[in-house]
Amino acid sequence: MKLDDGKIKDYHEKGFLIFENMLNKDEIISLKDRILQFENHKDQSNVICEDDEIRSVFAPHKIFEEYDRLYRHKELINISSKLIDEEIYLYQYKINLKKPFVGKWWEWHQDFPYWKLDDGIENPDMVSVMIYLDDVDVCQGPLMIIPGTHKIGIEAFEKKDLDGDSLINSLNSNLKYTIDKQMIKEYADKNGIKTLSYGAGTAIFFHPNLFHASTGNLSPYTRDTVIITYNSLKNIPTVEAKRPEYICSRDFESLN
Repeated sequence: MKLDDGKIKDYHEKGFLIFENMLNKDEIISLKDRILQFENHKDQSNVICEDDEIRSVFAPHKIFEEYDRLYRHKELINISSKLIDEEIYLYQYKINLKKPFVGKWWEWHQDFPYWKLDDGIENPDMVSVMIYLDDVDVCQGPLMIIPGTHKIGIEAFEKKDLDGDSLINSLNSNLKYTIDKQMIKEYADKNGIKTLSYGAGTAIFFHPNLFHASTGNLSPYTRDTVIITYNSLKNIPTVEAKRPEYICSRDFESLN
């Protein structure tokens, strides 16, 4: 995959960058085959369920070799380190699943508030890569983004009354740090909303402050994605993280 100065500039201007066919068919099949086996791990703390359906699996590389190889993919590391212009390590790694008809939404949010407020990360010198393991059409709940919103920093949160476990409200369909609705409208009017419907194997690199969301899966097809977040080695947590190792990695091994 060619990453030239124009694409780097585009990323910093819009907050995201897309590469189709990052993974080949065989790689996708091997990753998809393992997803079925996570049903046998539903009792583990790193497997997040909602209404008895798996929503997310954190640290999948600790379970299956195929996922260990994926986050070390040379192209992913090369592109990510160039986008943030730093040496990087694996900060967070998860699979998000939306099963046919029942896969739930992700509200409009930015990722960095969770990482700053809950994990002690000072700066958004990070990049996330969402990889589609399915062909994703609009009815499956693809990623939606508002271009350019990464430039405004952390924005006002929607006020919510949340009961119970604060940790689970950073992982389930009732997120604790969501963006004020008026703010969403303001920037959607200004910059538009892009719905990212792409084929399996597509990699979407995006900034941690970019406004993003996705709807539920109303289709009869799966919508399986992997999200890998790389952080600068100069940007490791400054305080003891509140969240477990499988969410906020303390392994600062360089991937470069």
